[in-house]
Amino acid sequence: MASFAKAHVKVRCGRPVEGCTIRPSGNLRSAAGHEDGIEMRWRWLRSRDVVANCAAPGCAIAHDYDPVQAGSRRSRAMQCAVCVKECKDSCKPCPEPPTFCSPACFVAAWPAHKLTHKPPRERSASVASGDSGRVEAAAPTTSAGFPGDGTDGADASDEKWELVEDNLGEFVPSRDDVGRRLRVECFAVRRVGPRGEEQLRARGIATTEPVLSAPLAPPPRSWLGESTEGAHDVLRVASYNVLAEIYATAHAYPSCERWALDWTYRMKIVISEIVDADADVVCLQEAQRDHFEQMLEPALKHAGYEALFTQKSREAMGAAGKVDGCATFWKTTKYRLAEQRALSYNDLAYAEAQAANLSERDEHAYLTRLVKDNVAQLLVLEDYPAPGHRSRRLAVANTHLYSHKDFPDTKLWQSLVLARALDSFCNRQREQLPFVLAGDFNSGPDSSVYELLATQGVSRSHPDLAPRTQNGYAAANVLPDARQITHRLPLASAYAAIMGVEPDFTNYTLGFRGTLDYIWFDQSALRCAAVAPVPPVDQLTRAGPALPNPQYPSDHVVLVADFIFLP
Repeated sequence: MASFAKAHVKVRCGRPVEGCTIRPSGNLRSAAGHEDGIEMRWRWLRSRDVVANCAAPGCAIAHDYDPVQAGSRRSRAMQCAVCVKECKDSCKPCPEPPTFCSPACFVAAWPAHKLTHKPPRERSASVASGDSGRVEAAAPTTSAGFPGDGTDGADASDEKWELVEDNLGEFVPSRDDVGRRLRVECFAVRRVGPRGEEQLRARGIATTEPVLSAPLAPPPRSWLGESTEGAHDVLRVASYNVLAEIYATAHAYPSCERWALDWTYRMKIVISEIVDADADVVCLQEAQRDHFEQMLEPALKHAGYEALFTQKSREAMGAAGKVDGCATFWKTTKYRLAEQRALSYNDLAYAEAQAANLSERDEHAYLTRLVKDNVAQLLVLEDYPAPGHRSRRLAVANTHLYSHKDFPDTKLWQSLVLARALDSFCNRQREQLPFVLAGDFNSGPDSSVYELLATQGVSRSHPDLAPRTQNGYAAANVLPDARQITHRLPLASAYAAIMGVEPDFTNYTLGFRGTLDYIWFDQSALRCAAVAPVPPVDQLTRAGPALPNPQYPSDHVVLVADFIFLP
């Protein structure tokens, strides 16, 4: 029977951080295979004492639990090999082997530390006696009445733990937990008997590293250009690809600590960056729907913003809400929403294919090239005028173009239809609206997308207009003749207007470093007064070799620009 088969619970738990929800996983592994009717019960304990980062006397970072420092320390941390082996070979509970933050601290502590080791003969005798097997600890007492010794959340032989939470599958560390280890106990139970009493099937335990302090926002950004403090008719715009959780995997970002990739950690820094930017309009890309609804919108509403979300055309990736899109926020003290339009590049591609009367084969090839689920937002914001004055209306466009490097024609087509849609949206029969266009264009300054937006056209000799291949065959031509790839918008890039050139990068990962994000503006109605330059590399990589890292929560940096309305 399955109930008599050998079983244990495998518990996995990430690095805990103050204020960030931690959700461990527990899986019953049974010699009988899958077992029905199993429920998991949880118990959380913490070490009674604070755990030092380094056992060397006088180490300056022994009790520094800053996440940024933790991110840079991990690759250098080390333990004494003799202590680790003694603990592994022992049949009795033993203390955690001491950790040293660097080789220098280990060398400095060695003269005193080596005196704590057993004599060589005693170590050899311990191994020869067979004390090398792992011994399972006794099951403790729980609120469900599991067998144990009656201690408060720990084995009788171990009084270094204290109970902090019972029967909850998640835990939010507090300030009091910083520097302490957490111990997560998971009990697999089955209900038996007419009254549904719980019977313990197996249990598992995981011990975490010391709890880190709450994440802090990156250092304040400097400004380049003229000061707009106290000036009238100023508009501040921010654009930020916040890196959706569905893309933030350890495989995609191997240089980032897993706990720093968790959205509950990154979200706190993202919100701090947005609030610190103090922009009137904020354009976000890769805002995940469930996170927008549950975290971003409520947090920024508390900071004085309202928002509009437009998700990508595809279905959710897994659970409900696991799909990203664009989100635009505006300060409620300055603007109200007057109009909105969601732009689906998929719908525009289908409409063009139908209007072209293509054969079934050509239409399939055409749509395969263009249907990539990307979207854009078009909004009209209206300010609150002074008595006796008319309100000023501003058009805002926010987009995220297709990312694949082998599809420059797709990105050029998307930017072309966006520019024409924005032109129609802003230039009306009795009104011409000033506008800003922000987003992640996934295109560098040497791309046809940039050339089109900056110069209103594309050179016939541009490499992006060359015939493309897909899966070894000639790809469908989705672009009109180069002479027709034009628009009328008087666009200029905010950063290029102030700095003379675009930043060296807005996206900084192990595999790519380049500029992909821009804030474009209407030169006929706005003047760019200042921008917040991208932080230097040494600052961005203080907590890791690339983005994201414990200090910067996305693989992109936030762009911020100040504009002044022309008379």
